[in-house]
Amino acid sequence: MNILDRIKAKSKKLTDADQKLVATMLTNRAEAAFLSGPQIAQRAGVHEATATRLAQKLGYKGFPDLRAELQREVLLDQDAANRMRRSVAKVEHGDYLTDLIDAEIAALETLARAVPQADIDRAADMIFEARRVFVFGQGHAQSVAGFLQRRLDRFGMTTIALTGRGRDIAERLVGMDGNDIVISLAFRKQPQSYAPLARHAARVGARTILISDLAGPLMEPPADLMLAAPRGRSGSEFQTPTIPFAIVNGIVLTIAGRHEREIIGRLEKLSGLFNDFD
Repeated sequence: MNILDRIKAKSKKLTDADQKLVATMLTNRAEAAFLSGPQIAQRAGVHEATATRLAQKLGYKGFPDLRAELQREVLLDQDAANRMRRSVAKVEHGDYLTDLIDAEIAALETLARAVPQADIDRAADMIFEARRVFVFGQGHAQSVAGFLQRRLDRFGMTTIALTGRGRDIAERLVGMDGNDIVISLAFRKQPQSYAPLARHAARVGARTILISDLAGPLMEPPADLMLAAPRGRSGSEFQTPTIPFAIVNGIVLTIAGRHEREIIGRLEKLSGLFNDFD
């Protein structure tokens, strides 16, 4: 049974606090899929133990298992045609731009709750300290990966793009070691090359960062640091690229802010090089 079926089957045993938690969880499933038990309980205005008790009433060991099931269900509802059909159908009077702006604002507000600045700080320091930065992105993630790589190049960092087929990626990993870092960008589902890349990084001691959406918590093996947030209001509608770009821009600005002297010096050097080459 899916979560909704379990809720219906146990409806007579659910308390008022349980019902508040269910309403909060189902109102915005995409955001709820990223919240811990205490966080969603706080959002619903109930005691944090309610999340564990509700999960157990529904047949799960605890709230983490309920959340994992919620993540899987949201992902299964992400068929591209159906997402676009739902997005178009709910817009009134053809105000697509206005609706898009509202959706972007809602997604950005969710991002502020899903990815704390402390995690962005950690990502920035991990990248700055690395000898080389391997950037992995396929499909729609390639545009964000390319943007990140170019920004890091301007900061004087040594970057290596992991694009193409599996063998193309493997050829670029031969010299990877514990001084390097891998930044993977992946959305909607786990790319085929992600697992062997993450396993190799772990073997050689390279650190790993994953920038993702609802698929992030389900990817295996897990990265050392995951920065993930839903890219739409419900997870089942139009998925905006604004969210991963915002995460990447947040990392870039944080690197510059936390390591200002080194980064500004490198950018000044770049300006001189631009003058020479223009």
